[in-house]
Amino acid sequence: MAPRSNPCRCVLAVPRALVSQNKRRFQQDGFDLDLGYVHPRVIVMGYPAVGVELLFRNPRSEVQQFLEERHGGDYFVYNFCDGPNRSYPPSIFDGRVKNYPIEDHNVPTLQMMMAFCDEAAAWLDANEKHVVALHCKAGKGRAGMMACMLLLRMGFSASATDAIDRYNRERVNDRRGLTVVSQKKWVNYYAALLAQTSVQGEPILEPTFVIQRLKLNNTLTAAKPPKLRLRIYALRSDGSPKTLMHQQIGSNEFELHEEIRGCVMLEFYRERVNGCMRAKHFKIWFNTFFLNPDNETGCVIFSRSEMDWAARDKKYRRLPAAFELEMAVTRSDQL
Repeated sequence: MAPRSNPCRCVLAVPRALVSQNKRRFQQDGFDLDLGYVHPRVIVMGYPAVGVELLFRNPRSEVQQFLEERHGGDYFVYNFCDGPNRSYPPSIFDGRVKNYPIEDHNVPTLQMMMAFCDEAAAWLDANEKHVVALHCKAGKGRAGMMACMLLLRMGFSASATDAIDRYNRERVNDRRGLTVVSQKKWVNYYAALLAQTSVQGEPILEPTFVIQRLKLNNTLTAAKPPKLRLRIYALRSDGSPKTLMHQQIGSNEFELHEEIRGCVMLEFYRERVNGCMRAKHFKIWFNTFFLNPDNETGCVIFSRSEMDWAARDKKYRRLPAAFELEMAVTRSDQL
């Protein structure tokens, strides 16, 4: 039986709608949830909350009721939140819950995304009535990224662009659903892997490289370039939080000798007030499996369009349109 209308629910509808922002809400049969079907068998929703958070997020009890009424025992819930405060007992949804923790605004390992897609696809293939419900905290970025991959895995979308377009059309009102650059890159990564036999079971062999130099090209002309703090992080294949591998302060060029393998993030901050305050400059995620250095120079070029945080500089005051990062690398087996 759908939730009955009452004054409290009417009052709470306002803060919940504000938190939902541009996301579509399911408002049928007495339900009002931050939830949408991106495919008849793929649901993306906000975190099912309890306590104070249910004042502005999906009430867990109503999510349970929604899934039971519409899908009975034919649903499986996937939680992409990270941290102990965002997990809950599988018994909440009759044991049909699996956690794949991904840090907010970031990406999973290739191993994690393959494992999720294979597992979710097996559930959907087992019975035509089966559905999956995916969520992170807001039910947009991380869950949306993984939903796009699953649309590809199931053949519900023909390409990464089609999957992202479908998600943006069905989940949000303004087509700005999956906006984090690296998360969109990872959907394209999965599409590329799906075209290879490795995604069907063979392990992916991520090569090891050594970063020799990082150089910022086409920067703003200034008498004194800004002081930048570089941090290099890596994701472990076991799904543990990203690990800081290297840290260095410089300006437009960094000489280093850092071995990398798998999922890697290069993060740049602008230093302020003797290093006590930092402002986000840009960051780049990539996986060494997809690195393709130039045969002559040994360099990989990342354009501005491949950088997270760059979109915030809409007037190109920090990062010109032609701005790029040049990364000189060497395969470790060639040293």
